[in-house]
Amino acid sequence: MLSHSTTAAIRYGYGLRQGDPEPQDADAMMKQLTDAAQKAPFFPLEGVEARRQTVADYFALRKTIEEKKKAGFADGEVDKALNKDVANRFNADVSARIAQATLSPFGFHERLATFWLNHFTVSADKSTENRLLVPLFEAEAIRPHLGGHFATLLKEVSLHPAMIVFLDQAQSIGPNSKAGLKRKDGGSNENFAREVMELHTLGAGTGYTQADVRQLSLLLTGITFDRIAVSAGYDVNRAEPGSFNVLGKTYTRSVEPFLNAVAVLEDLAKDERTMRHVSRQLYAHFIAETVDDSAINAMVAAWKQGDGYLPDVYRAMLQSRGAWDQPGQKYKLPFDYVVSTLRAVGVTKDDIMGEDAKPLGRIVMPVVDMAQSKSNESPMMQPQMADASKSASAAKPPQMADAAKPVPAPKQPLGRQAANVISSLGQPIWRPSDAAGFSDKSDHWFSASQMSQRIQWVRRLTNQVGGATEDPRQFVKLVLADYARDDTIRVVTQAPNRKSGLMMTLVSPEFNRR
Repeated sequence: MLSHSTTAAIRYGYGLRQGDPEPQDADAMMKQLTDAAQKAPFFPLEGVEARRQTVADYFALRKTIEEKKKAGFADGEVDKALNKDVANRFNADVSARIAQATLSPFGFHERLATFWLNHFTVSADKSTENRLLVPLFEAEAIRPHLGGHFATLLKEVSLHPAMIVFLDQAQSIGPNSKAGLKRKDGGSNENFAREVMELHTLGAGTGYTQADVRQLSLLLTGITFDRIAVSAGYDVNRAEPGSFNVLGKTYTRSVEPFLNAVAVLEDLAKDERTMRHVSRQLYAHFIAETVDDSAINAMVAAWKQGDGYLPDVYRAMLQSRGAWDQPGQKYKLPFDYVVSTLRAVGVTKDDIMGEDAKPLGRIVMPVVDMAQSKSNESPMMQPQMADASKSASAAKPPQMADAAKPVPAPKQPLGRQAANVISSLGQPIWRPSDAAGFSDKSDHWFSASQMSQRIQWVRRLTNQVGGATEDPRQFVKLVLADYARDDTIRVVTQAPNRKSGLMMTLVSPEFNRR
């Protein structure tokens, strides 16, 4: 049986890291929730309020571009430049997300943030604006509320712009609303309603019907995305009038914006099916996929007693009989694995972020000559065309210059490298392929291909960084502690050189599991 401190670090956190004191018991782990809440995450890189301004500025610029497009001005390069700015901000945020998980001393809190982010899935691939919104979604809708009541967390994520965009809620129009009757093509979008029931609350196959989904989708009409305020908006002209029956309860359309949505979300949060669904997911994520019904019953009882206060539910999970026994029940997901390797070798924020750590200014209109009217030529291409018209004898041919003096490719910061590996392993950060999020089942990730790519990553990492100690015998004790098997210790000790010993530790069966 492992010590509680090792179990806390490996099963409930992102692994051991030199210098980070590991929690010794459930009380210490729970304290992380309040301690972590006092510190802002590394992302969005410019901060929450500044990112909200960035989103507002983005939409203002996009509106200007569309107006110029209608007037017939060439603007293709402006579009590209604006999209590139957004992409650069997103990539920097991804590196910051990796740095946050790697360097935070609050491992349990970080793992909970990742769990809830996957539970309430949104994707940056949905749209260009969601590349700005999704990091904001985690920073302001999930992290501040994962230590509070489930109902609050549910309302915050459901009414966040990233979720509204991702689940197409902004396109939902009540067929009998003013807008619906005028357009003749209006219709409620059921994506939002279905995912709220199936994924976020009740769970699939728990007795709700298609009629419930339909009624909920009608009830939620009117909720839109206010691009100026960067928040959920409400358009009464899109809201379906009348009454709606959801799960046997009648809700009458209120004149107060969001009142109906808040009421139904609060009721879903109090439904015992929601309690069991979420509790089972928590247990399966942290402890084992073979769920202990007695543990779930205890978690549900804590949920009821505390009116959905999540720390009570977490504590009940940590006090279950399987919470500290039988390590290695779960295979680490790609993000978990890569972050735990970075923690093990003791990288710094500068190692991870590199140039991505530079402060970001406000998003502005790209400097392009927009005064040109209808033209098939891109304004930004004209200087390049002028340069190309110079005599070929004025410059050395590029291929000759390359042959004379090869120019090495700039070294990517570890965050960018890690993000690429995590993506190639099938778990691109903030970019799940559908609303169900990434699979949490070990058999989905355990394969020869996964292991091969993990070995390649560790080889590259140890070549660049090395380890927290020169001696692999000390390294294996540092990163696995009493979790290390005798076989692993022997193999590492007999490694032909230091780097091989470090690699063998990081690809060992123990290190790949939690």
